[in-house]
Amino acid sequence: MTAARSVDALVAEIGSTTTVVCAFDGLAEWPDSRPRLIGQGFAPTTVAHGDVGIGVERARAGLEAQLGVLEPGLTVATSSAAGGLRMTVHGLTSKMTAMAAREAALGAGGVVEHQTSGHLRDIDLERVDEVSPGLILLAGGVEGGDSEVVLFNARQLAKLSVRPIVVYAGNSSAAPEALEILSAAGFRVRLTQNVYPSVDELDIVPARHAIHDAFEEHITQAPGMQRIGELVTGRILPTPGAVLIAAEVLAGALGDLMVVDVGGATTDVHSVTDGTPEISAIATDPQPRAKRTVEGDLGTYVSARHVAELLAPAERPTLLPPAVPSTPEEIASAAVLARTATLTAVERHAGRFVHLYTPKGRQTVAKGRDLTACRLIVGTGGALTRLPGGDAILAEVRSPAAGGDRLLPPADAVVALDRHYVFAACGALAVHFPDEAIVALMRESIGL
Repeated sequence: MTAARSVDALVAEIGSTTTVVCAFDGLAEWPDSRPRLIGQGFAPTTVAHGDVGIGVERARAGLEAQLGVLEPGLTVATSSAAGGLRMTVHGLTSKMTAMAAREAALGAGGVVEHQTSGHLRDIDLERVDEVSPGLILLAGGVEGGDSEVVLFNARQLAKLSVRPIVVYAGNSSAAPEALEILSAAGFRVRLTQNVYPSVDELDIVPARHAIHDAFEEHITQAPGMQRIGELVTGRILPTPGAVLIAAEVLAGALGDLMVVDVGGATTDVHSVTDGTPEISAIATDPQPRAKRTVEGDLGTYVSARHVAELLAPAERPTLLPPAVPSTPEEIASAAVLARTATLTAVERHAGRFVHLYTPKGRQTVAKGRDLTACRLIVGTGGALTRLPGGDAILAEVRSPAAGGDRLLPPADAVVALDRHYVFAACGALAVHFPDEAIVALMRESIGL
């Protein structure tokens, strides 16, 4: 019998259609060894079978057919299958605590199905029951501020038919009472720091961590995901959350950057930046250093028809591609859709200059995300890394030489592709291995 080959880690990325298992070595002995991806196995995701573990085992079998039987020191996973991390978020005001809660949810990798501000109405409760989220994020009130609304909302949530995990990230003075209300109603509650502790101050990182912990608990009980906890020895993260972690780690080494992930159903844009001092001085709203936006109507397969409608009639593909395009016509069509999804998603992610008219005359302010300090743009996901022309598509998102009102990356920003398709895996591994080792894997993949 052949002896098993020891490797540092296996990472299973469970997507909506495909499951990938990657094997990595050279991480545990950093800096005395070179971190490297040594193989990948692929299989269809098996949500429809009621057990995604089947797809994980098939992908691992394909990997071991190349490398032999593997004995990993660590096995971790990311998942966007079964609808991903479906959440609802609830805050006090739309431009303050509700906005901060949404930033925390999206940054953690959540799919925000419903968002409210102010007092929860019965119609909102009906919508939450209809969505049946895996997690609810409840916020409201700055520190020492309003407690009435967040406690009213806790009592309203107690009327729900569903019982998802609740992450409380509101005014800490109301936390004990909110915990008592929700726990008595049968909810599992996680308390974390206030996402909006004072006016114009975001503190969403603790909430992101709490959401990841809650997701790990939820995912092992979700339909079709029960056995995933038996197949891993480390963490289970939402795939978009893992990509943002990877982006943060890489930005720590290479500076401010943006990562674009075009998928079959959605397009995610991640940016890690504080912007430029000049634009920060005229900014109208606080922004987190690490931000993710998700565009649920932009993708190359599930959302392909909507993306095609964004094009002029003469530019639209003559056919819509399947999930995995294979013929020249399908590949060309998918590339056109990937370009449109990328340009549209980045335009939505970016902030802009806005002109206000005041008694003192016209004033220019910056609204939204400032990307002008991002000097690296990375493409990940199947569409940009596997279709032809991904780097040329990314080059188009840079600011035009003539300028404009959008706060886009500069014209000289470097463009790179995650050619080894490892960013999500690297985010999952970053919890367990030194940042320098994870950066080495990503730099090799993007060729920098």
